Amino acid sequence: MASKKKVVSWEKKRSRMGYVFILPFIIGSIVFLLIPVVTSLIYSLSKLTVNTTGYELEFVGLANFKQLVLVDPVYRKVLVEALTELINVPITVIFSFFMASLLNQKFRGRGLVRGIFFLPVILSSGVYIQLERMDQLVSQYAQTGQDAYYFSGAFINLLNMMDLNQELILFLTSSVSRIGTIVAMSAIPIVIFLAGFQAISPSIYEAAYMEGGTKWEIFWKISFPMISPLILVCVIYSIVDNFTKSSSVMINLVHRTIFTEFKFGLGSAMVWIFIVVVFAIIGVAYAAINKYVFYYD
Repeated sequence: MASKKKVVSWEKKRSRMGYVFILPFIIGSIVFLLIPVVTSLIYSLSKLTVNTTGYELEFVGLANFKQLVLVDPVYRKVLVEALTELINVPITVIFSFFMASLLNQKFRGRGLVRGIFFLPVILSSGVYIQLERMDQLVSQYAQTGQDAYYFSGAFINLLNMMDLNQELILFLTSSVSRIGTIVAMSAIPIVIFLAGFQAISPSIYEAAYMEGGTKWEIFWKISFPMISPLILVCVIYSIVDNFTKSSSVMINLVHRTIFTEFKFGLGSAMVWIFIVVVFAIIGVAYAAINKYVFYYD
C-alpha cells in the first residue's frame, strides 16, 4: 500500500520561503556582527600581545575597564566631550522636520531640492568627509582673521541687544557653527519625515478643511500627531548617527588606541563603555518621548 504524501499547507510554504529570503541576512549578521561583537567582548576582558606566531590573550577581567574609568583621565575627558555633541540631535530633528514639511509642498524643482539635501549621504563614502575636514581647516583659519571676528562679534551683540538669555545665545551661536554637521546628519531624517507626511491620507485633510480648520490647526492637530512616531525614530537614529560619525572624538580615540598603539584590549573596553552609555541615553530618550507619541490605528 502506497504511503500518503504529506500535504504542506500554503502558510507553511510561505513561511519557509520567508526563511530562505532572510537567510543571507542571518548569515551576514552572524559573520559580520555577532562574531565581531563576541570577539570584542573577549578582547575587552583580556590583554592581547602580538608575537611571531600570531597573538596571545591573557585574561585580566575588568582591569581594562577599571583603568579607563578610575585611572585614565584622557578617556573620561573624551567621553564627556563626546556627550556634549548630543546638542546636534535636537537641532538635527527640528531642522529635518522643518525641511521635510517644506519639501512636502508642491513647487517647481522639488525633486532637485530633495536630491541636494540627500547629497551628503551619497558622498559620505569619502568625498564629503574630505570636504568636511577642509571646511574645518578653513573655519579654524578664518577665526584668526578680522572678518570672522567682526562677524561673530556683531552677531553676538545683536543677540545681546535683544535681551536674550546667555544660555540661549550660546546655543544659537554654537548651532550656527555646527550648520555643516547638521545638514549632513539631517539627510536620512528628512527622507523619513517626508515619507511620513506623504503617507497621511489626503481625505483626512479634506475633511478637516471642510470642517473649517485652518492650516495652523490642521498642522498641530493632524500632521504633527500622525508624524510623532517618526519623531521618535529620527531622535534615536540621530543619537546613534551622532556618536558613530567618523569625526567623533571617541571614534578617533578608539581608532588611535587600537590601530596605532595596538592596545586591543583597552580599545575594546573603550567601545563597550561607550556602547553602554549610548544605550542608556537611547533608553532615556525613548522613555521621555514615547509617552507623547500618537499611534494611529
